[in-house]
Amino acid sequence: MKRIRQLNEPTPGLIEYLNDASEAAKWDGLRDHKQGTSYSELVEKLIDTQHGLCGYCEIALTKLDRQIEHVIPRNDPQQGAAGEIEVTNMIACCKGGTNPVFASPNRNRDDERYLEPVKDNMSCGQAKGGRNDADFLDPRKLPARPSLTKVLMDGRIEVDVEACNMAGISSTYVTRTIEILNLNARRLCLAREAWRDDLIERSGQVADPNDPSKMNAWVRSMLTPDENGRLEPFFTTARSYFGPLGERVLAQPPQAWI
Repeated sequence: MKRIRQLNEPTPGLIEYLNDASEAAKWDGLRDHKQGTSYSELVEKLIDTQHGLCGYCEIALTKLDRQIEHVIPRNDPQQGAAGEIEVTNMIACCKGGTNPVFASPNRNRDDERYLEPVKDNMSCGQAKGGRNDADFLDPRKLPARPSLTKVLMDGRIEVDVEACNMAGISSTYVTRTIEILNLNARRLCLAREAWRDDLIERSGQVADPNDPSKMNAWVRSMLTPDENGRLEPFFTTARSYFGPLGERVLAQPPQAWI
């Protein structure tokens, strides 16, 4: 889990839809507006704001694995209707391991994105569902530093109690948020473990005691956006692996990774 930026301004397509629909504006209407182009524009803008990563699990978002997630669910009896077309209630997320296209052995098989049993490996917005839990932590309201979570060798993500104490945030909220989003689904743990193993292998190739600048440059490339504004997937896994060296990189301005 990492802090992500919030989209504060509506996209041109959303503005046009709100003007057209006026008081009748609804989420389903936005989805259909201009044959879906307004929705696509909005999800692309959210993805750009988040540097290409799911706002919850940090997997790289793709054309087949992306959607808009309402932080306060649309079915919430008190706040849902008011927030269903409000950009400040939206983040970009993956489909939580529920898109069966990734199960096809002849096409797009990808165990990071779809793994049986689906119910146990469902994550992110699909796992959260319509719950508006008071203990849930909106990723846009997390501190940039320190990281409130860490990734273990086996790919599990867990609360960093010391970091929570430093940030003045209850570790119970972090643990509860991990549970609500099912971020320790086996599918995600395996993906994080594989990414960490890849970092270990690549680190051995990059490390040079006679040229520490080479390692610094590599760490920076793994933790900051590329020329297209995209971050590497599973950001917190790399952040945990690099430890103090990574934190030094992240502390440097302009902190474009947030």
